[in-house]
Amino acid sequence: MKDTEAASELFQPVALATLQFERATPCDLYRRMHSGRYVFFAKKGILFDQAARQRVIDSGADTLFILEGERDLYHAYLKETLISVVADPTVTTEKKAEAVHVACLQTLHRAYEEPRAVFISQACEILEPTVQLIVTDHEATRHLIRLTSYDHSTYIHSTNVGIFSIALAKILFSGNRDHDMQALGAGFFLHDLGKCRIPIEILNKPGLLDDWEMEIVRRHVLDGYQMVEDSGLMTDEARTIILQHHERDDGRGYPYGHLAKEIHPYARICRLADVYEALTSDRPYHVCRSSVEALKFMKEHVVSGPDERLFAGFVKLFTL
Repeated sequence: MKDTEAASELFQPVALATLQFERATPCDLYRRMHSGRYVFFAKKGILFDQAARQRVIDSGADTLFILEGERDLYHAYLKETLISVVADPTVTTEKKAEAVHVACLQTLHRAYEEPRAVFISQACEILEPTVQLIVTDHEATRHLIRLTSYDHSTYIHSTNVGIFSIALAKILFSGNRDHDMQALGAGFFLHDLGKCRIPIEILNKPGLLDDWEMEIVRRHVLDGYQMVEDSGLMTDEARTIILQHHERDDGRGYPYGHLAKEIHPYARICRLADVYEALTSDRPYHVCRSSVEALKFMKEHVVSGPDERLFAGFVKLFTL
């Protein structure tokens, strides 16, 4: 093995779980030592099988690294692998769910960390087979819902909201071709992209936000809209979801203070998933609730008349 100076090359982390299904590695792989040095682990083109993964696991790591310059090669590998896995009838639904879940986390992490057009585009490419799996495979949807992990990281929150929202849209719009599920998926998964511009000390503040801090938080809706618009990937569905998912029926939402009749069902779907995910996640300002506690709270304090049918469908997600 050879060492590589961390300062001489830029490295990108890749989740170990994305290197699976006994496919050849798309580029050289490295491990990061406790000292910060990067150690060559596997050469491009070798079969990354269970034995290779186990060596990484035994070392106590769940992440490998690639050179930053080979990022596009890795993304192409990830996309091709995901499409192949989703379409393969010999792969179990559980494995399919695991594959799309970790791929979403990987690509959304990068998009939310550095929201340039290229990374937003790559995230949307990974979302296509993810949405397709949710729409076509009931059992895989059940596994995906179980895989959601509750954390206050924005990209994890957005992955969870995307999964819940597409699963709910599937229930509500099943058989109706007027709804473009792929366009909805991009809106649901990218709804909070603007949060990447909120200072971390505000996102992680344990107490109530003051008026200035709340104004900064509320700005994330328009910031996120502008980022997706600038990427050239905006759709009518994504525009509606991003701009309206914090509106409230009483007009006290933001950014425009819409009333109930002005809020689109797509945004309502996202809002329900967003509230549920926030309630069931550990946040600096509250202790997470159980699913039952969160649904009860939403029924009593969040759901209004226009939301009742949507909420009934949302509850079904947890009885799959």
